[in-house]
Amino acid sequence: MFIAKNLRQLRLEKGLTQEELATRVGVTGQAVGKWERDECYPDITLLPGLANLFGVTVDKLIGMEEFNMQEKTNEIQRRVHELGSQGRYAELVELLEEESKNFPNDLLTDLGIALTLAGDETERPLRLFEQALEESGSRSYKYRGTLYAELCFLYHRHGQTEKAEKLARSLPHTWEAREMILPYFLEQAKREDYLRENLPRILGRICALIDGDGRTNDEHLHSMHHTPDKYTKAVDPADAVIIIAEFLK
Repeated sequence: MFIAKNLRQLRLEKGLTQEELATRVGVTGQAVGKWERDECYPDITLLPGLANLFGVTVDKLIGMEEFNMQEKTNEIQRRVHELGSQGRYAELVELLEEESKNFPNDLLTDLGIALTLAGDETERPLRLFEQALEESGSRSYKYRGTLYAELCFLYHRHGQTEKAEKLARSLPHTWEAREMILPYFLEQAKREDYLRENLPRILGRICALIDGDGRTNDEHLHSMHHTPDKYTKAVDPADAVIIIAEFLK
């Protein structure tokens, strides 16, 4: 639920401290603090009083509108993945054009990818990605990293190689990647399982780079957005070692 965020916002708007709110509803200040940190929820019997205190409905207090919105966006993303993985790009564009009217800031990259894969040769997909990048400040680090990488391939697709190179150089280097950092913090058994799962694909990616990686820009975009496993081929580690050793001679 969204009650933690809503409680804090409503309390601040009313100019109350946590202790003052606690006194109003007959609980401790520590209890209010836990509510706002999303460590626990108010007792259900307190919800009507809290809603009345702030002049909102119980649904507003607990965030039912936001919850329903989240359900809607999850359903949209399910359909996006389904249509994208099936190559039904025209239908995907149609879906996203319609849903973008309700979620204008949340579907920019999806629409940009869909337009690209549907054969849009204009710079509209590129502009959608640039707009998404400008508005990505509050989004997760992973989201922004993927957005940067996708934008590199879009720049290259439109012949803007210098922009693609400049943006690519701003990305984190190998040693800051998840596959390099996460194993340090896993228990031994989990660490070995993680490495066994990821090392073949890492080696496969290195071999693809050595071989020239014949994927198109569109395939790169598709691989990051819809079906990464389809385009990230694992290779036999023994074969990979030979390929890499030959290249480094």
